[in-house]
Amino acid sequence: MQTPSTAAPGRFIGIQVGPHSLLDEGIERSLDLIQSSAAANALLIYSQTYHLSPRPLAVLARDHGINPRDPAKRKLPHLWFRPHDEFYRGTALRHQKVDGSYEYHDRDVFEEVAEPARKRGIRVYARILEASGREAARAIENWPRILSQDVHGRPTLLPCWNNPDYQAWWMATAEDLFRHYPIDGLQWGAERVGPLSLVLYRGAMPVCFCGYCRERGRDRGVDVERARTGFKLLHEYVSALMRGEAAPPGGVMTGALRYLLQYPEILQWEQQWRQSKEELAQKIYGAVKAVRPNAQVGRHIDHQQSSWDMIYRSQLSYGDMAPYSDFIKFIAYHDILGPRIRWWYLERLRQGVLRELSLEQSLSLYYAFFGYDPKSEATVAELEKGGFCAEYVFRETKRCVEELAGKAAVYAGIGFDVPFWKEEGMQPFPSDPGKLTLAVKRAFDAGANGIVISREYDEMRLPNLRAIGRGLRL
Repeated sequence: MQTPSTAAPGRFIGIQVGPHSLLDEGIERSLDLIQSSAAANALLIYSQTYHLSPRPLAVLARDHGINPRDPAKRKLPHLWFRPHDEFYRGTALRHQKVDGSYEYHDRDVFEEVAEPARKRGIRVYARILEASGREAARAIENWPRILSQDVHGRPTLLPCWNNPDYQAWWMATAEDLFRHYPIDGLQWGAERVGPLSLVLYRGAMPVCFCGYCRERGRDRGVDVERARTGFKLLHEYVSALMRGEAAPPGGVMTGALRYLLQYPEILQWEQQWRQSKEELAQKIYGAVKAVRPNAQVGRHIDHQQSSWDMIYRSQLSYGDMAPYSDFIKFIAYHDILGPRIRWWYLERLRQGVLRELSLEQSLSLYYAFFGYDPKSEATVAELEKGGFCAEYVFRETKRCVEELAGKAAVYAGIGFDVPFWKEEGMQPFPSDPGKLTLAVKRAFDAGANGIVISREYDEMRLPNLRAIGRGLRL
């Protein structure tokens, strides 16, 4: 076995690990592999996986010494801690009941990992991404009660930030975890955008207009019906563009801006959506601190906000999140950002409000808006091959450091071997070890207090785990 890589004292070197990975590979064995290759000193382990669907076997790493098993042929639980009913009396929601039909139903990973991690000087954090979609609906009792509504009053697959049952469920979950497990902190995130981004970037139906959100809007002086009408008209306009219908004589973007000017309530509603999300994050922070004041409570900032959604980014700076965040972990996945920008950003916008621009023009506009150097970054033809370079990691880390100004720690989410969705399904997207090593170095050059090795441990090839260790020694 290799000797552990040496990281500078005080630097946070976290790694995101699925609980099943620790149990599949053996807790002691996997901790030794993680430390010897990537010098990690913190584990971020899912406490619940309601957002996840099975991934194809082809995207999983095969060089950890234990052959991975096909996720589609397994029955793994979505809940990885043992809930205590007394904490959930204030909410109708109940966590999944994990019976004997599930693998590892009799294992408690947070309890089992505590001592092996402590012996190795490794801290343990719970990691949570917001529950959503059909997996959550199948697993969580009474889930339909807390769903958002679109502009027509129809339920969606997304929960509503302002629903009291949903808020109480989060408070109960946070308190339950920290009262019963010796964990050092929590990383919480919710990977979804607001109603305006849904419309402009995807042509999707805007949410949420449930009773709780309408009441909140009225209480804050927003004309709810004008907001609803404006969003309906804007959605109809963008949907027509995406169907290929003719643009107005004044141009595509002019047509979109006209709705924002005629219905400024659209922007008010968008900002209320974001403020509701932040208020929930504040409540989770407070619930943890009430139980364990010294626990680290941080935010996972998804790739949309960190790297391409200008609306989402503009609503709130990292510094605005600092009063209720001990750390910010933002996604800086340099290589997979290439195809994500190509297909999740440029192509979608070019079907709608940027329809009058070529792909090359759209990419130039993107680089200009986000302050990336087009001379060092990929062309349109190169986006899907090698993605972005390490300077992208430097720039996004530097922005986070400057906005936080020392008010919270900065952990750059360095992602690699992250698969990508294509027409034929999820496909591997192997990373280059050399670029990865440089990305780690550049994150610290920009002032990061640490990194979080991302996305999922069971996707990470061993040469790239070792590349992280090399980056820490530069």
